[in-house]
Amino acid sequence: MADCFDAAAEILPERLQRETRKIPPQTKHAVTEIRLRAEAPLLLTTADDPLFVRAGGRCGVFCGSDVLSPTAAEVQETFLRACRWSVHSFEAQIRDGFLTLPGGHRLGLCGMTDAVTGALTHVTSMNLRVARQAPAAAKTLCDTLFTRGLCSVIVAGPPVSGKTTMLRDLARRLSEGECGRYYRVSVVDTRQEFPFLPYCDVLIGCGKAEGIRRALRVMSPQMLLCDEIGTAAEIDALEQGFSAGAQCAVSVHTDTAETLRQRKPLQRLLQTQQFRHVILLRRAPPCTIDTIYDARELCS
Repeated sequence: MADCFDAAAEILPERLQRETRKIPPQTKHAVTEIRLRAEAPLLLTTADDPLFVRAGGRCGVFCGSDVLSPTAAEVQETFLRACRWSVHSFEAQIRDGFLTLPGGHRLGLCGMTDAVTGALTHVTSMNLRVARQAPAAAKTLCDTLFTRGLCSVIVAGPPVSGKTTMLRDLARRLSEGECGRYYRVSVVDTRQEFPFLPYCDVLIGCGKAEGIRRALRVMSPQMLLCDEIGTAAEIDALEQGFSAGAQCAVSVHTDTAETLRQRKPLQRLLQTQQFRHVILLRRAPPCTIDTIYDARELCS
């Protein structure tokens, strides 16, 4: 797991890499995000308190004048390294506010934008989310809900609760025969966060609604997976999938079942009457199931 941290940190400038390499492995294992702000302390996000980094990889919860702080030039260099020194090649992703890195790590971007085009013109802070393979992430889910065949599910939870990780492992298990048979699984991967799925049909880079429709047209999936559903167009496309006989597994951002009920696009998701279960994840540790709801109960 420390290897995942080091792989994500490879986009950092050499001075920052040199110090973060020295962080103890057990601390690296606990880190979910590396936050960089120009001329401000570098922060490591964990399930507990954020950590500040000092020389030699020493980490602690208290700030001070000796903590590691990226310069404005180092923040810009990190951005350019993430773009592989070719910003124009990643303009579409940058407009969406993030860059997907090799291995599924994701760099969120913040800064000044052009008032007319909305393009990001100057990066001032970024959030590097560390992606990890979790080979048992969906085991409990599969053992509980998929032993007798496929069903449609919504995986809900707050940020960094492991929604994408759980969907990725669910796709792997269903496609590789770990749930009793080999299912035809299609994944709409708009942010390139579903690597290492050799038995799945993965559509990369297209919009979610179009990706869902394209998968239905050309791959005849039995199970269709898509991360972070929320717009009316995406729900329309999912309804087409249900009409074509596919089951669907999607993720949504929410802290509680009550919040899920209150958000209008997600109300409609439930009102399709096609989802059998809603799996609510705890904030930490990642991929921990808090409650499995009958989706029909949340519609009432």
